[in-house]
Amino acid sequence: MTPAQEIRRFLTTGDHDTLFSRWPGPSFLAKAKKGDRALGDALVAEVRRREKERHFPSLPPDFDSSRFVIEKVGPMVRGLFPAKERETVLELFENSLVFVTRENIEQVLNEQMWLKTAWDIANLYLGGLDASGLDGKRVDIVGLSEATTFFVSTAYFKEENPFADYVVHEAAHVFHNWKRERAGLPYTRNREWLLGIDYHKRELFAYACEAYSRILEQAKHPADRRRLHADYCERWLPDADRFDQGELVDVTAEAVSARNGWKRILHRCSPARHPAGATDSSA
Repeated sequence: MTPAQEIRRFLTTGDHDTLFSRWPGPSFLAKAKKGDRALGDALVAEVRRREKERHFPSLPPDFDSSRFVIEKVGPMVRGLFPAKERETVLELFENSLVFVTRENIEQVLNEQMWLKTAWDIANLYLGGLDASGLDGKRVDIVGLSEATTFFVSTAYFKEENPFADYVVHEAAHVFHNWKRERAGLPYTRNREWLLGIDYHKRELFAYACEAYSRILEQAKHPADRRRLHADYCERWLPDADRFDQGELVDVTAEAVSARNGWKRILHRCSPARHPAGATDSSA
Protein backbone atom coordinates (compact mmCIF):
# COMPACT_ATOMS: atom_id res chain seq x y z
CA MET A 1 0.00 0.00 0.00
CA THR A 2 1.35 3.42 -0.97
CA PRO A 3 1.07 6.60 1.13
CA ALA A 4 -1.67 7.80 -1.23
CA GLN A 5 -3.65 4.61 -0.65
CA GLU A 6 -3.14 4.92 3.10
CA ILE A 7 -4.47 8.47 2.97
CA ARG A 8 -7.54 7.30 1.07
CA ARG A 9 -8.13 4.51 3.58
CA PHE A 10 -7.91 6.96 6.46
CA LEU A 11 -10.26 9.47 4.88
CA THR A 12 -12.95 6.90 4.18
CA THR A 13 -12.70 4.80 7.36
CA GLY A 14 -10.78 6.71 10.01
CA ASP A 15 -8.31 3.81 10.27
CA HIS A 16 -4.60 4.00 9.57
CA ASP A 17 -1.35 2.12 10.09
CA THR A 18 -0.24 3.21 13.57
CA LEU A 19 3.38 2.38 12.66
CA PHE A 20 3.23 4.68 9.62
CA SER A 21 5.30 2.11 7.75
CA ARG A 22 4.21 3.46 4.35
CA TRP A 23 6.16 6.68 4.82
CA PRO A 24 9.92 6.98 4.25
CA GLY A 25 12.26 7.83 7.08
CA PRO A 26 15.29 6.56 9.01
CA SER A 27 13.30 5.88 12.20
CA PHE A 28 9.81 5.25 13.51
CA LEU A 29 9.65 8.82 14.81
CA ALA A 30 10.55 10.28 11.43
CA LYS A 31 7.98 8.12 9.68
CA ALA A 32 5.32 8.92 12.28
CA LYS A 33 5.85 12.66 11.91
CA LYS A 34 5.53 12.49 8.13
CA GLY A 35 2.56 10.15 8.19
CA ASP A 36 0.70 12.02 10.91
CA ARG A 37 1.17 15.33 9.10
CA ALA A 38 0.15 13.86 5.75
CA LEU A 39 -3.03 12.30 7.13
CA GLY A 40 -3.92 15.40 9.12
CA ASP A 41 -3.40 17.73 6.16
CA ALA A 42 -5.42 15.44 3.91
CA LEU A 43 -8.28 15.42 6.41
CA VAL A 44 -8.41 19.22 6.55
CA ALA A 45 -8.27 19.47 2.76
CA GLU A 46 -11.07 16.92 2.34
CA VAL A 47 -13.29 18.72 4.85
CA ARG A 48 -12.71 22.04 3.09
CA ARG A 49 -13.54 20.42 -0.24
CA ARG A 50 -16.78 18.94 1.05
CA GLU A 51 -17.96 22.11 2.77
CA LYS A 52 -18.00 24.11 -0.47
CA GLU A 53 -21.41 25.47 -1.49
CA ARG A 54 -22.84 24.43 1.88
CA HIS A 55 -24.83 26.66 4.20
CA PHE A 56 -22.77 27.53 7.26
CA PRO A 57 -24.85 27.78 10.45
CA SER A 58 -23.71 30.54 12.77
CA LEU A 59 -23.71 30.61 16.53
CA PRO A 60 -26.20 33.02 18.13
CA PRO A 61 -24.95 36.63 18.33
CA ASP A 62 -22.73 37.35 21.35
CA PHE A 63 -22.68 33.65 22.17
CA ASP A 64 -20.67 32.94 25.33
CA SER A 65 -19.76 29.25 25.43
CA SER A 66 -18.55 29.38 29.06
CA ARG A 67 -21.78 30.90 30.32
CA PHE A 68 -23.84 28.58 28.12
CA VAL A 69 -22.22 25.39 29.37
CA ILE A 70 -22.40 26.40 33.03
CA GLU A 71 -26.10 27.20 32.67
CA LYS A 72 -26.61 23.77 31.11
CA VAL A 73 -24.55 21.63 33.49
CA GLY A 74 -25.00 23.70 36.63
CA PRO A 75 -28.20 21.97 37.84
CA MET A 76 -26.64 18.55 37.23
CA VAL A 77 -23.46 19.41 39.14
CA ARG A 78 -25.39 20.91 42.04
CA GLY A 79 -27.60 17.84 42.20
CA LEU A 80 -24.77 15.29 42.10
CA PHE A 81 -21.95 16.83 44.15
CA PRO A 82 -21.73 18.16 47.72
CA ALA A 83 -21.55 21.94 48.10
CA LYS A 84 -17.81 21.94 48.87
CA GLU A 85 -17.00 20.25 45.53
CA ARG A 86 -19.37 22.04 43.17
CA GLU A 87 -17.21 25.05 42.33
CA THR A 88 -14.24 22.82 41.48
CA VAL A 89 -16.35 20.62 39.21
CA LEU A 90 -17.98 23.60 37.49
CA GLU A 91 -14.51 25.02 36.77
CA LEU A 92 -13.78 21.88 34.75
CA PHE A 93 -16.61 22.79 32.41
CA GLU A 94 -15.96 26.51 31.96
CA ASN A 95 -13.78 25.93 28.90
CA SER A 96 -14.97 22.45 28.02
CA LEU A 97 -17.55 23.22 25.33
CA VAL A 98 -16.42 23.63 21.73
CA PHE A 99 -19.02 24.22 19.04
CA VAL A 100 -17.36 23.15 15.80
CA THR A 101 -17.80 25.85 13.15
CA ARG A 102 -16.35 26.91 9.82
CA GLU A 103 -14.14 29.39 11.65
CA ASN A 104 -12.49 26.91 14.03
CA ILE A 105 -12.72 23.52 12.29
CA GLU A 106 -9.17 23.59 10.95
CA GLN A 107 -7.68 24.55 14.32
CA VAL A 108 -9.77 21.95 16.13
CA LEU A 109 -8.67 19.16 13.77
CA ASN A 110 -5.00 20.12 14.00
CA GLU A 111 -5.06 20.23 17.80
CA GLN A 112 -6.23 16.64 18.28
CA MET A 113 -3.72 14.17 19.67
CA TRP A 114 -5.36 11.22 17.94
CA LEU A 115 -6.14 11.06 14.23
CA LYS A 116 -9.26 8.98 14.89
CA THR A 117 -10.64 11.71 17.14
CA ALA A 118 -9.95 14.28 14.43
CA TRP A 119 -11.75 12.07 11.90
CA ASP A 120 -14.78 11.78 14.18
CA ILE A 121 -14.88 15.55 14.71
CA ALA A 122 -14.64 16.11 10.95
CA ASN A 123 -17.72 13.93 10.49
CA LEU A 124 -19.53 15.76 13.27
CA TYR A 125 -18.79 19.07 11.53
CA LEU A 126 -19.96 17.81 8.14
CA GLY A 127 -23.17 16.56 9.72
CA GLY A 128 -23.81 20.07 10.97
CA LEU A 129 -23.68 21.20 7.34
CA ASP A 130 -26.23 18.54 6.34
CA ALA A 131 -23.48 16.78 4.41
CA SER A 132 -22.77 13.06 4.43
CA GLY A 133 -19.84 11.79 6.44
CA LEU A 134 -16.42 10.92 5.11
CA ASP A 135 -17.54 7.31 4.80
CA GLY A 136 -20.48 8.39 2.64
CA LYS A 137 -23.04 7.64 5.34
CA ARG A 138 -25.44 9.91 7.15
CA VAL A 139 -23.91 11.53 10.23
CA ASP A 140 -25.95 10.73 13.34
CA ILE A 141 -23.68 12.17 16.03
CA VAL A 142 -24.08 15.73 17.27
CA GLY A 143 -21.59 15.59 20.12
CA LEU A 144 -18.55 13.66 21.34
CA SER A 145 -16.22 14.05 24.29
CA GLU A 146 -12.48 13.70 24.75
CA ALA A 147 -11.24 13.97 28.36
CA THR A 148 -13.03 17.06 29.74
CA THR A 149 -13.63 18.64 26.35
CA PHE A 150 -16.77 17.99 24.37
CA PHE A 151 -17.24 18.92 20.76
CA VAL A 152 -20.73 19.75 19.55
CA SER A 153 -22.07 20.33 16.06
CA THR A 154 -24.07 23.44 15.18
CA ALA A 155 -26.87 20.97 14.42
CA TYR A 156 -27.45 21.29 18.18
CA PHE A 157 -29.45 24.45 17.54
CA LYS A 158 -31.68 22.71 14.98
CA GLU A 159 -32.62 19.79 17.22
CA GLU A 160 -36.35 19.03 17.11
CA ASN A 161 -36.36 16.47 19.91
CA PRO A 162 -37.53 18.41 23.01
CA PHE A 163 -35.69 15.98 25.30
CA ALA A 164 -32.31 16.00 23.54
CA ASP A 165 -29.37 17.97 24.89
CA TYR A 166 -25.99 16.80 23.67
CA VAL A 167 -24.14 19.28 25.88
CA VAL A 168 -25.57 17.69 29.02
CA HIS A 169 -25.12 14.20 27.55
CA GLU A 170 -21.42 14.69 26.87
CA ALA A 171 -20.87 16.45 30.19
CA ALA A 172 -22.36 13.43 31.95
CA HIS A 173 -19.69 11.23 30.35
CA VAL A 174 -16.94 13.42 31.84
CA PHE A 175 -17.94 12.25 35.32
CA HIS A 176 -16.76 8.70 34.65
CA ASN A 177 -13.82 9.70 32.43
CA TRP A 178 -12.02 12.17 34.71
CA LYS A 179 -10.23 11.35 37.93
CA ARG A 180 -10.90 13.23 41.16
CA GLU A 181 -7.16 13.63 41.72
CA ARG A 182 -6.75 15.48 38.41
CA ALA A 183 -9.66 17.73 39.31
CA GLY A 184 -8.07 18.57 42.67
CA LEU A 185 -10.69 16.72 44.72
CA PRO A 186 -10.17 14.23 47.57
CA TYR A 187 -9.81 10.68 46.33
CA THR A 188 -9.20 7.16 47.53
CA ARG A 189 -8.45 3.87 45.85
CA ASN A 190 -12.17 3.10 45.83
CA ARG A 191 -13.18 6.64 44.91
CA GLU A 192 -11.01 7.37 41.92
CA TRP A 193 -13.38 8.98 39.40
CA LEU A 194 -15.52 12.09 39.75
CA LEU A 195 -18.53 9.79 40.08
CA GLY A 196 -18.73 6.04 40.42
CA ILE A 197 -20.80 4.85 37.46
CA ASP A 198 -21.14 1.24 36.42
CA TYR A 199 -19.22 0.60 33.20
CA HIS A 200 -22.23 -1.02 31.55
CA LYS A 201 -24.54 1.84 32.52
CA ARG A 202 -22.56 4.80 31.23
CA GLU A 203 -24.85 5.43 28.28
CA LEU A 204 -27.90 4.88 30.47
CA PHE A 205 -26.57 7.49 32.89
CA ALA A 206 -25.87 10.03 30.12
CA TYR A 207 -29.27 9.58 28.46
CA ALA A 208 -31.09 9.76 31.79
CA CYS A 209 -29.26 12.97 32.75
CA GLU A 210 -29.97 14.43 29.33
CA ALA A 211 -33.72 13.72 29.47
CA TYR A 212 -34.08 14.76 33.12
CA SER A 213 -32.28 18.04 32.41
CA ARG A 214 -34.67 18.90 29.60
CA ILE A 215 -37.70 17.93 31.70
CA LEU A 216 -36.57 20.24 34.50
CA GLU A 217 -36.03 23.09 32.04
CA GLN A 218 -39.56 22.79 30.69
CA ALA A 219 -41.52 21.91 33.86
CA LYS A 220 -42.83 24.41 36.40
CA HIS A 221 -44.57 21.93 38.70
CA PRO A 222 -44.25 18.22 39.64
CA ALA A 223 -47.29 17.46 37.51
CA ASP A 224 -45.49 18.98 34.52
CA ARG A 225 -42.52 16.68 35.10
CA ARG A 226 -44.73 13.61 35.10
CA ARG A 227 -46.57 14.77 31.97
CA LEU A 228 -43.32 15.46 30.14
CA HIS A 229 -41.92 12.11 31.21
CA ALA A 230 -44.94 10.35 29.77
CA ASP A 231 -44.47 12.19 26.48
CA TYR A 232 -40.77 11.30 26.47
CA CYS A 233 -41.49 7.61 26.96
CA GLU A 234 -44.24 7.55 24.37
CA ARG A 235 -42.56 9.43 21.53
CA TRP A 236 -38.92 10.33 22.14
CA LEU A 237 -36.99 7.44 23.67
CA PRO A 238 -33.55 7.00 22.05
CA ASP A 239 -32.72 3.79 20.23
CA ALA A 240 -31.62 1.13 22.70
CA ASP A 241 -28.39 -0.16 21.18
CA ARG A 242 -26.08 0.32 24.18
CA PHE A 243 -28.49 0.34 27.13
CA ASP A 244 -31.76 -1.12 28.38
CA GLN A 245 -34.59 1.09 27.14
CA GLY A 246 -36.96 -0.19 29.81
CA GLU A 247 -34.43 0.67 32.49
CA LEU A 248 -34.14 4.19 31.09
CA VAL A 249 -37.91 4.57 31.46
CA ASP A 250 -37.72 3.36 35.08
CA VAL A 251 -34.73 5.51 36.00
CA THR A 252 -36.21 8.71 34.61
CA ALA A 253 -39.59 7.90 36.23
CA GLU A 254 -37.85 7.71 39.60
CA ALA A 255 -36.03 10.94 38.89
CA VAL A 256 -39.10 13.03 38.04
CA SER A 257 -40.85 11.83 41.20
CA ALA A 258 -37.91 12.41 43.55
CA ARG A 259 -36.86 15.50 45.45
CA ASN A 260 -33.39 15.20 43.95
CA GLY A 261 -33.76 13.30 40.70
CA TRP A 262 -30.05 13.56 39.93
CA LYS A 263 -29.23 11.44 42.98
CA ARG A 264 -31.79 8.84 41.93
CA ILE A 265 -30.17 8.58 38.49
CA LEU A 266 -26.72 8.19 40.05
CA HIS A 267 -27.96 5.57 42.51
CA ARG A 268 -29.49 3.49 39.73
CA CYS A 269 -26.31 3.69 37.62
CA SER A 270 -23.73 3.13 40.38
CA PRO A 271 -21.73 -0.11 40.60
CA ALA A 272 -23.31 -2.82 42.70
CA ARG A 273 -21.94 -2.96 46.23
CA HIS A 274 -21.23 -6.31 47.84
CA PRO A 275 -21.69 -6.74 51.59
CA ALA A 276 -18.48 -7.04 53.59
CA GLY A 277 -17.29 -10.64 53.61
CA ALA A 278 -19.51 -11.64 50.70
CA THR A 279 -18.05 -14.11 48.23
CA ASP A 280 -18.70 -14.65 44.56
CA SER A 281 -20.80 -17.78 44.30
CA SER A 282 -19.71 -18.27 40.72
CA ALA A 283 -16.05 -18.68 41.71
